[in-house]
Amino acid sequence: MSVYPTGSFENELQRRIYEYVERNGAVTPAELARSITVDGGHSDSKPARSRAYTDSVPPTEDELQTCLETLQAEGYLTDIDGKFRIALSATTADLECDEGDIVIRPAREEDRAGVVETMRTVAEDGTYVVAENVAMELDRESALVRANEARSRIVFVAILTPEPDEDEAEAESSEERTEPAATDGDVVGWLHIDAPALPALRHTAELTVGVDPQYRRQGIGSALLEYGLEWASDAGYQKCYQNVPATNDVALEFLAEHGWQRDGEHEGQYYLDGELVDEVMLATWLDSQ
Repeated sequence: MSVYPTGSFENELQRRIYEYVERNGAVTPAELARSITVDGGHSDSKPARSRAYTDSVPPTEDELQTCLETLQAEGYLTDIDGKFRIALSATTADLECDEGDIVIRPAREEDRAGVVETMRTVAEDGTYVVAENVAMELDRESALVRANEARSRIVFVAILTPEPDEDEAEAESSEERTEPAATDGDVVGWLHIDAPALPALRHTAELTVGVDPQYRRQGIGSALLEYGLEWASDAGYQKCYQNVPATNDVALEFLAEHGWQRDGEHEGQYYLDGELVDEVMLATWLDSQ
């Protein structure tokens, strides 16, 4: 149930390429050529259990290219805008809102700032503590999406492409406009799935979801939730859960409307605005979606 391709690498060079991309998020072929080495140049050897190597040398251009092509063909990496990234088997979803068109898709490394900003905007009132914590973590780490032996962290985003105003439309039609509007591609919502690789917990994943307050009540949150749960089900997860303060009426109402059930409460789990606040545990079983 992890998106990490455990035990399926054909050789050590493939493993090293995958793990370098996974750690760094978005990597150019030139960076890989500078950074990847193999033990004594024997890239056709099976992955060793030990990570200790001697006499490391860079792979040849042909070796690197062959491995990249194989990792793409097998669905582990993808090339977007000239950079290799972890591949996620997910399509896009589209919907319309008052301000323009929304596209829901897997997040890219370039979305990181927008994801973090939106999480912090949603968490400003102090009632979405988990989202605030996720934002802090994403701000510190080297990659937005993680898929390794220890964990899988997947992020999906709702991207707004606003409707051009009349002046912009006229400029576009007359080919006067050469630069995209500054707001094109803004992140207005996210869905975050975080799952450990421990055998006893592999069937579960923690989910957070949120939409910038100014874009709520337009179906974006519902579309994100449906999209994320469908992906999680296809990936083999059976149960998604999240915990929110009892004062977060917006989240509790939203999840209840979508069939999430209360699993229990942690009394006085949070200290918010000078008061102890209970934590509500919620979950949904994906085989019922």
